[in-house]
Amino acid sequence: MACSRGLGFALVGLGAIAFVPATAAAETVCGTVEEFNTAMADAGTSAEDVTLTFDVVGVNPNDFFGTKGSLAQMRNTTCGTGQDATIKVYGPDDPPNEAHPTGTLKLEYGNSCCGGECGEHWADPNASAPIFVDGTEQCNVTMWINPAEVGYSLACNVGQFDALGENALQNRVDQIAVLEYFLADGGTTWELPNATASNVEVCWEAVPSDQQSITVPVRQDVTAGPSWPDTVFPDVTDLAVEAGDGVAFLEFEVPPIDGKITRTRLFMHTSTAPSSDGDGGEVHLLTEGGWSEATMTWNTHPAYEPASLGRIGPGAADILLSLDLGPVVDAPGIWGFAVVSPPGDGNGTHFWSKEGSPADAAYLKIDIVVMDVDGDGTPDGPDCDDADPAVGPGAEELCNGVDDDCDGETDEGCETGTDGSDDGGLGSDGSGSGDDAGGIPSPGAGQRGAETACGCTSSSDTRQVWLVVVAFMLARRRRRRPLRNAGEHRR
Repeated sequence: MACSRGLGFALVGLGAIAFVPATAAAETVCGTVEEFNTAMADAGTSAEDVTLTFDVVGVNPNDFFGTKGSLAQMRNTTCGTGQDATIKVYGPDDPPNEAHPTGTLKLEYGNSCCGGECGEHWADPNASAPIFVDGTEQCNVTMWINPAEVGYSLACNVGQFDALGENALQNRVDQIAVLEYFLADGGTTWELPNATASNVEVCWEAVPSDQQSITVPVRQDVTAGPSWPDTVFPDVTDLAVEAGDGVAFLEFEVPPIDGKITRTRLFMHTSTAPSSDGDGGEVHLLTEGGWSEATMTWNTHPAYEPASLGRIGPGAADILLSLDLGPVVDAPGIWGFAVVSPPGDGNGTHFWSKEGSPADAAYLKIDIVVMDVDGDGTPDGPDCDDADPAVGPGAEELCNGVDDDCDGETDEGCETGTDGSDDGGLGSDGSGSGDDAGGIPSPGAGQRGAETACGCTSSSDTRQVWLVVVAFMLARRRRRRPLRNAGEHRR
C-alpha cells in the first residue's frame, strides 16, 4: 500500500441499472400521454407548463344520457386531497340541463393544495356553445395549464370554441387522461365509448434539477400465502396481494452509488386481468434475507417489520402504481419488502411479476444528489466521511482507528496487540505493555514500520500522543457504513 493518499472513484454500471442524468436547464419535451405520465412518475414531480393536443371524432352525447363524458383531464396526484382540471362534455338529460345543455363543454378546475385561491373554478365561458350533436363532428383539441392560465381551444368542422381561466390556484400536472377520467381510487369514469383520439401529443417544460436517478430492477419476486403452507405459489407470473391469503415478496440489489440518496420510490404495475382492480397493499421492510423465490413457502417466508411504510394502491387493471418509501433505503446492499393486504381490505390486487411481464416488473427509482462537501475528489456516498478530505476510497490506510480508505475495514495491515485486539500495542491498561518492552510493536509482515516513512508506527511510546489519538477518534464524526453482507438489511 503506497504511503501517499490516493483519491478517486469508479462509476458503477450493473446490467439493467439505469442512470439518468440531471436536467442541466429547463427545456421543452414532447411525447405521448403515456410518456408524460411515466416521466412524471419516474421523476416524482409535476410540471407547471403543459400543453395537450389531439384530434377527436365520434363524441356523441347520446352515448352518455343523464351524465357527462371527459374530453381530457389534467391532474396532480402529488396533491393528496385533490388537484384537477377537466373538459367535460354534457349529455342530454330529462328534464334538460339548462345550465349545461347537450353537447356543451365545461372546463372545471380545482386545487385543495394550492397557495392561492383554493377551491373550484371554471374557464370562461361556462358552458360553451353546443358543439357535439351526433358524433360526426371533427375537432382538433388543445388544452393547457401554465403558471398564468388554464384553457382550451377547439378547432372543429362546426366552428371555433375557446375558453380561458386564470391559474390563481397554481395547478400543476403529473397525469393526463384522454377520453376518460381518472378516479382517486385508481379506477376511471366518464368514458367516451365511441370517440376516437388521434395525433395525441403532450409538450411540457422539464424542471431543472441537480439530481440524478437510478432504476433498480427487482431481483426476486414471489407470492406466499397460508393456502400454500408448504408449497411454492403456483403462478410465477402473478404477484397476488389479498387479505389473509396472499403476500408479495420483493428483493432489490442497490449498487454502490456516487452520491447521496435523497428519495426512493417503489413502482409496481397491475396486471391486465379484471381481477387486478383492488385495494393494493401496505409495504413493509423485510428483516431477513437469504430467501429464494424458487423455494419460498408460507411457512418459510422471511419476517418483516410490523410497521407499514405506506400503501401502494388502490389500483385498477393495467396501471403503474408507486409509493415513496421515505428514508428507509439509505445505502447500497440487498433490500427486501413485503406487500401485505390487511384484514379490512376488500378486493385483492394482482401485479405483474418479472416472469409475467419483464417490462412491467417492480422496480425502485432512487434519486441521488452528487456532492463533494469536503472537496477531496470523491462524491459523498462512496466517501465514508464527507467532512474529512483525508478520508475516501483509495486513501492510505493509517493505524489510527479510522477507516481511511472507506473499505469497511479499520487499520488493516497494522499489527494487533498481544490479546489479538487492534490496540496499536497498548496493553489493556493503556500502559504500553505490547509486544516490546517499550510498549510499541516492532515492524513485521503486513505492517509499515519507521523505515517505510508511512507513519504507522513510532520508535518511542509517548502516552500523551496516544491519548490525543484516542480523543481524536472519539470526536470524529463517522457516518454509517455501506452494507457488507448481501443478506443484511439496513433499517
